Amino acid sequence: MKQPVKFSVTIPAYKDQFLKQAIDSVLQQTYTNFELVIVNDASPNDLDSIVAQFTDDRIRYFKNNVNCGAENVVDNWNICLSHATGDYMMCIGDDDMLTPRCLQDFADLIAKYPQAELLHAHTDSIDEDSNYVSSVPKRAEWESVYSLVYTLNDSGLGSYLYNVEALRRDGGFFKLPYGWSSDLVSAIIAARRHGAANTQEPGFLYRGTRHSISHDINSIEGKVKANQMAWAWIRDFISQTPAVTPEDKQLERLIPARIDEKFFRKIDELIEFDIRKNFGQRAPFWLRNRREFGLSLKRYLLCVLRSFRYRL
Repeated sequence: MKQPVKFSVTIPAYKDQFLKQAIDSVLQQTYTNFELVIVNDASPNDLDSIVAQFTDDRIRYFKNNVNCGAENVVDNWNICLSHATGDYMMCIGDDDMLTPRCLQDFADLIAKYPQAELLHAHTDSIDEDSNYVSSVPKRAEWESVYSLVYTLNDSGLGSYLYNVEALRRDGGFFKLPYGWSSDLVSAIIAARRHGAANTQEPGFLYRGTRHSISHDINSIEGKVKANQMAWAWIRDFISQTPAVTPEDKQLERLIPARIDEKFFRKIDELIEFDIRKNFGQRAPFWLRNRREFGLSLKRYLLCVLRSFRYRL
């Protein structure tokens, strides 16, 4: 008799503020055939005491001897992958949460699309008090990799579910500095053969906090470079992956301009954020180094102007 799908929900952990809530949300799943793999990235915080509050034997807790660090955070994602024993794997942040039916909705979707090596949970954003903030636009129940690339979904690493065997065969999570856009590239790689299946009800709750890597003002240059690398990779992928269906052929024509627009915006938002936080130092830095980062004078000036808009 075929056994039910086993999930590995993994948490590459470093921060302690919301870790207990993250763990609770996993253990409260209505679907019970899962393991929770927590990998402590040599954190200075007392994560041991938080994990010790739970006696559920589905929890497997590991500690890195050496900290991977923010720039190499993808290394810890791949360490999580190395510990996974399930058929499918999620990698959620230590401050994120799952809704109670997240894994059940995935199980139902897998039964309908068994060939899919990438699945995606409809996503809501929450604040530091777990209050609803916004929803990522709902996606079709199934979409091709071309549709995935065209929309460049920004719902976060933890919203994706990967077939473990396929992810390992593909070399694990695609590494970019600070994990910036690594989720997008990893998802595209996973969806290239059989597309992506998407749940229709919220399953992943992304928490925006001031403690996250996305708010780290010391890593802006690395994030800009990571976006440039992802941008180049995606353009190469499209040029080397011919579309087959009429719908995908139409998207193939639209994608280059679309990803240019998307990544210009992503990069400019980072630069605006950087200038806004320390105008006196960072505005001159980006002016001096704009060519290195592919920043035209016009885009630079617009970044400066927009940073002033937020400062007023």
